[in-house]
Amino acid sequence: MDNKTFLIDVDKCTGCMLCSIACKDEHVGSSYEPWSKPQPDTGQFWMNIRPLERGRIPRVRMSYLPVHCQNCENAPCITVCPEAAIKTRDDGLVWIDPVPCTGCDLCLDACPYGVIFMNDDLGIAQKCTGCAHRVDEGLEPRCVDVCPHEAITFGEVKDTSQLETYLAEAGAEPRVYWNGLPKPWIAGQVIDGDEVIEGVSVTAVDLAGDGSVGVLSDAFGDFWLMGLKQGRKYRVEIRMDGYEDFNADVVTDADQDLGTVVLKAK
Repeated sequence: MDNKTFLIDVDKCTGCMLCSIACKDEHVGSSYEPWSKPQPDTGQFWMNIRPLERGRIPRVRMSYLPVHCQNCENAPCITVCPEAAIKTRDDGLVWIDPVPCTGCDLCLDACPYGVIFMNDDLGIAQKCTGCAHRVDEGLEPRCVDVCPHEAITFGEVKDTSQLETYLAEAGAEPRVYWNGLPKPWIAGQVIDGDEVIEGVSVTAVDLAGDGSVGVLSDAFGDFWLMGLKQGRKYRVEIRMDGYEDFNADVVTDADQDLGTVVLKAK
């Protein structure tokens, strides 16, 4: 079978929740054996939008992460299942066979993504199946079908060199690929007394020697140095003709806001 997978573009996701609603519509009250039994109408979201608020007022940004089963190559849930109820299809989709599943809960704790749930009424573990029943009919998964922004797509991903995986450090080798996963940023505002300054050059230089990121302050004097590496030390250099240079060393252990930077005229 074709080895297809999901590609999620965080930059396109608006958090509209249509994918979560469509998943409910597809699976609540519907059985698609052998791949799944009905999803409960409450308590489970096989596709869940995780909002991520970043920064602090007045410089705040929101990201939305559509998180479902990552169809891992080295799936911890498969390893811990004593009944061998969790399996990988030939196309790479990971599924929980509801027949041998005893509802022991071990897979819930093993999953680093928190995307396996217990159906107490049926006494089994459940999760996203990738809409295996639809895929077998040549259709797209429901979440893909309804997304108005094409933030979730499904198919063959030939070049993954510029893509990422979510929580790669967990070692599960996920097969869902991501574009635009949030990375640390450094923000601030540049002023001269009571006036904001537009067009100021702001550069973050990686002190480990791994390049730099530069922007110009906008019409409000704000700047956003985006896409920085986690846990790195950067020197922020702020330059403008007619003003004294401003430098600050910043560690990107989180998103950083330098606040208001006052430049002094020469």
